Amino acid sequence: MKALVYGLNPFGWVTCLALKRLWRGCLHTRLNGLGLREMDPPEMPADDWVRCRTLLGGLCGSDLAIINQHPPPDSFLQSFSTLPAVMGHENVAVVDRVGPAVDPQWVGKRVCVDPALPCLVRGIDPPCRPCERGQFGLCENFSADGIGRAKLPPGTSLGYCGAVGGSWGELFVAHVSQLIEPPADMPDELAVLTDPLACSLHAVLRAGLGTDEHVLIYGAGMLGLGIVWALRATGFSGRIDVVARYEHQERLARRFGAAEVLRLPRRSGARFQAIAERTGGRPTRARFDNYMLSGGYDAVFECVGSRHTVTESLKWTRAGGKVVLVSTGHARGADLTALWFGELSVIGAYGRSFEDYQGRQVHTYRLVHELMGPAAGDLAELLTHTFGLDEYKGALAVAAGKDRHAAVRVALRFPRPELGAAGGMGHTGPAPPIED
Repeated sequence: MKALVYGLNPFGWVTCLALKRLWRGCLHTRLNGLGLREMDPPEMPADDWVRCRTLLGGLCGSDLAIINQHPPPDSFLQSFSTLPAVMGHENVAVVDRVGPAVDPQWVGKRVCVDPALPCLVRGIDPPCRPCERGQFGLCENFSADGIGRAKLPPGTSLGYCGAVGGSWGELFVAHVSQLIEPPADMPDELAVLTDPLACSLHAVLRAGLGTDEHVLIYGAGMLGLGIVWALRATGFSGRIDVVARYEHQERLARRFGAAEVLRLPRRSGARFQAIAERTGGRPTRARFDNYMLSGGYDAVFECVGSRHTVTESLKWTRAGGKVVLVSTGHARGADLTALWFGELSVIGAYGRSFEDYQGRQVHTYRLVHELMGPAAGDLAELLTHTFGLDEYKGALAVAAGKDRHAAVRVALRFPRPELGAAGGMGHTGPAPPIED
């Protein structure tokens, strides 16, 4: 099979760090550890696994951040990954082979595969405490190496575990518990948005806004736009403001229900004044053009992840308010003064889970599919570009050039198989990591 593989190459990483200002394309080459390879499909590591043939694989911001060298070299997340690996965790796929313990009727079915690799997937019994509660995104065994029936190496999800593959490849494997069928009438181009929309919806449900009336979404990429949709889809009737950079982001944010889209000036004082005017707050200036805000939003969803945006999110939240960190950035050196001075509640939101929603427990993917209904046509506009796997460099360039290409979500497309044609009972045995 063909697959796009990333493996950390220390010499190449340092070389690209020096070159990328002059030659941005070096990040998309084998020098930086990224390359298109012909390789054997991953084997199913246990009897209750299946093999999936990718239809569409989304280019998530966290994947792009790794390729573009945004995480620092000492990021502890490296301990929760096994490289080299076939990247990609956002997906819509077709089950083309099943293990002996899986109902053969799965063969030929279209699925959205929850990418998380928690205790149940690894075959760890008893499971950790978060997995017992259905909070598999908080699994305490993502870094486990060879523990459980599947004997998987470390990895939080598809795309970050060398033994299972990812959706930037033609084939990957998954545990049967990861399979969720999208509605039959949902096109692939909408189904592939399930995972990023689930991350946005999970953040909204984690926030528990209650009586909050005025919220800010800092960032209008896929996550931020998804949060606007999720707030309105779950019944939030307050005012939603969005900080956006580009015209196409503003258009979509308003369509999904934003009351105001802010295109903020560069100067710090002017930025704080604009937020003050919107919220009725009062900016205060300290030395060296450092500002604070008295008053602000009831809640802020931070969807960028830089030191600058995290600091401003904290400062633009009223005393006693909430800041929801949704991005996967590192934000080293953020000013935390507003956190303790305003007694803010900071909430982290990661991935997807089983949600407590209107008196029932439901997987975030299923809830996304339920809530998509009336907005499906608008949501489909979030997938702005698709490319063949051989065109991956163009896909990465477009994803990095959101302003030039009016891009939101970019995906790799794969040929659609004849359903059931590649079926059959799968082989079992431990899945070997990819050899670099």
